[in-house]
Order: sequence, then C-alpha cells, then structure tokens
Amino acid sequence: MRVLVVGASGFVGAHTARRLVRDGHDTAGFAPAPAPCLTEADLTGIRFFAGDATASGALDSAVAAFAPEVVIGLAAHGGSGGGLMAAARDPARARAVNVEGFRLLLESCLARRVGRVLWASTGAVFGDPALYPPDGAASEDSRPAPETEYGATKRDAEELARGFRRRGLAVTAVRLPLVFGPGLWYRGAAARLLALFEAAARGEPATLALPAGPLDLAYVKDVARAFSFLATAPGELDLTYNLAVSAPTREDLVAALRALVPGFCVALEEPPPGPVFPVMSGARLRALGFVPAWSLRDACADWLVGLRA
Repeated sequence: MRVLVVGASGFVGAHTARRLVRDGHDTAGFAPAPAPCLTEADLTGIRFFAGDATASGALDSAVAAFAPEVVIGLAAHGGSGGGLMAAARDPARARAVNVEGFRLLLESCLARRVGRVLWASTGAVFGDPALYPPDGAASEDSRPAPETEYGATKRDAEELARGFRRRGLAVTAVRLPLVFGPGLWYRGAAARLLALFEAAARGEPATLALPAGPLDLAYVKDVARAFSFLATAPGELDLTYNLAVSAPTREDLVAALRALVPGFCVALEEPPPGPVFPVMSGARLRALGFVPAWSLRDACADWLVGLRA
C-alpha cells in the first residue's frame, strides 16, 4: 500500500512510519521537519514532504504528489515540548491544528479520492469515569464529555469526520489512551512516566504522582501496529475504534519496573488536582482481529533498554 503519515516527525508518527516500512508499505511522511523524531536512517526508507498541516496548499500538494491509498493523520498541536496539554495554554493554535488543519486534510483526501483515512483521536474526549456506569469504562458509543481543551478539539474533530463520512470519505478515528515508550520527548501528560523510566534506567530513586485506579496505557509500538493493521484491514471500517491495550494501576507499573530493576525505590504521591479519564473498552478493535503484542512487563523492559542505550 502507498501510505502517507501526516505528523510523521512526532512521537507516534515516527513509530507508525517505521512500522509501515517494516510491514512492506510504500511510505511517505508529512511534517514541518523531520525533527524531533525521524532520523536520517528513517529517511532512507520514507519519502518526506515538509510543510505545515494548517496550510492547505502544502498538504494538498503532498497528497497529490504521492497519491496515497491510505492517509494516517497524526498531526496535533503540542507546543514547544509541552505535549498535548499545551492546548490549554494556546487554545487558538490547538484548534487551528487539531480541527481546522484536520478539516484541510479531510478536504484534500476527499478531493483526491483517497481510499481510507485513519486518524488519532483520544480517550480525553470522555469525562469523569462516574459518567460511564456500571464499571466506569467508555465504549465507542459512549457520550463524549471532554474536560480539557485538547479533548474538546478532538471531540469537534470527530464530528467533522462524521460529516465527511456522510460525504463518502472512508475516515476512521482511533482513540488513543496515554502512550508511552522510546522516543517520548515532550513534557506533557506523559511527563511523569518519562521521569519514572529515566530514573529506573539510571537506577536512581523516583517519585510517581499518578491517580489511584486503572490507567489506560498503550506502548507506542502497539499503537504503530494498530495503525498498520487498520491500513490493510479488509472491508469497511467503523467510524471509531478505541485502542485499549492495558489498564494497570500505578502499583502494577511500579511492580513491573522493580522486577526489572531490583531495589528500584519509588515513592507514590497523590497527583495534583486535574481531570481523571475513564478506561476505554477495546472490544470493537479486538473483534476486528487486532491483538496487542506488548505486555506491560515486556514494554517496560524494551523502553529501559532504549533509555540505557
């Protein structure tokens, strides 16, 4: 397949582009620049188009030049290393990228007759777990109730996608949980996990301030596998899939690291006040045949190897 990854220089985008190349796809990337996550070695197997996702001409030119069969939209406003929660600091820019930039992508794909569009939404479209009885888990059909600016932009993008689907574009959202793993560079929602793993890799004590209860997590290599899987899945895809890989507690996470780093000392602290998201049900994607490959322990071990290197 010919697959274009929009936002290919980001954390998830770079892993997705690498996975597509590994799976034998003719792969191109679109982003302002290869940095921060694409390397020179990556670019030997990826055709790269430089441009701004909010500029219709640049994006449409890349789609026209590469003529992809599948487009994967992973561009999102992350600020200067602030992560996805940077949307709260600059709502106008977040909306320009996450909503209006996404609209330009969908317009281009519709006009250029792209066969399938996949894109990254988020579990942050949901609200407090108490809104999702009986077990606090949200399915694809659960009502969005975002409590963050980032979640609100993605909810609006989901409504955009719904409208373009009615116009004939085969567009599918993959709602991502908190993603962790090698290459995580921004200091946003995953900053506490990054600090924890960096301390474990050095064998130094750490503190961890995460809420009690299950945490919706996905290893970045499983996220990349999911996008590659959906790029070639037969038949018509649904409008939305929740990517639910693992829901460990903070205690489970610490136990996995202590098994890999004997004597690793972690002090658990209560997190500062903030939104708490429900875990997501991933039954719809599992029914399609996607099976996560990375257990929590294996994911922790793999990331530690990368950090030590």
